[in-house]
Amino acid sequence: MVFARIWHMVRGERRRPTSAQTFRRAQRLRDEGRFEDAAALVDSGLVLEPGSVVGHLLAGSLHVILRETGQARTSFERVLALEPTHPRALLGLARIALEENDTRACGDLLTRALARYPDFPEARALLEVVKGLPASDAAKRSAPPNSAIRADRLRLPAESREALLARADATLVFAQPRGPRTEAVVARAAKLSRVAAAMLARAGLGPLRHAVIEGAAETTYLRADDAALLTLAFDRDVKAATAIAHLERVWANCRSELA
Repeated sequence: MVFARIWHMVRGERRRPTSAQTFRRAQRLRDEGRFEDAAALVDSGLVLEPGSVVGHLLAGSLHVILRETGQARTSFERVLALEPTHPRALLGLARIALEENDTRACGDLLTRALARYPDFPEARALLEVVKGLPASDAAKRSAPPNSAIRADRLRLPAESREALLARADATLVFAQPRGPRTEAVVARAAKLSRVAAAMLARAGLGPLRHAVIEGAAETTYLRADDAALLTLAFDRDVKAATAIAHLERVWANCRSELA
């Protein structure tokens, strides 16, 4: 064994990374926001170890970030095929079910996750959100924007890719730009806000006021209180301090308009 190591050093050869090393590197890339690079590494790691629970779970989380819902579902289901009660995979499928407005399936998946891991704060917080969703939530999301809002008074920054203002119940008030998926985006932001608020409450950290949601191509900054929430999306190269300054200024204008 010692001779083999010396021979590799003399010849200058490098051993091929193991699947575990590949997945750890992919995790670091994901944490750095390099999602596509991380996904490519995970794929190469799964070629080495196709039955890796860690690999499929990491693949699922990256597919979620990249908004590849079908592939994310497949990855989480592969984890469950290997470990039927894996709480993280069940949580991943529950989040997808919630995005698709299937609250019954979401609740069932979260209940299964909590049966395996009762002290799972993310699953418990999400289950509380699901139980608290009003029956008329979908109707509220499709309500027309408030015509009293003057867009020119909001002074939206030129750098923002998207701006959304909604009531706390996910009723859309203002969107720039407004498209076919605007209501769905508002619903998602409201759900994320509820989940984060529930988790903060469980941890005794007070109400949600600010959040940062990182995506593959953009970063969304959220400002909220008990009555409304605002999101501004920026390209990833916009500095956080600049984005937050814009967010606070637009938020003050929004609250003034709503009042």
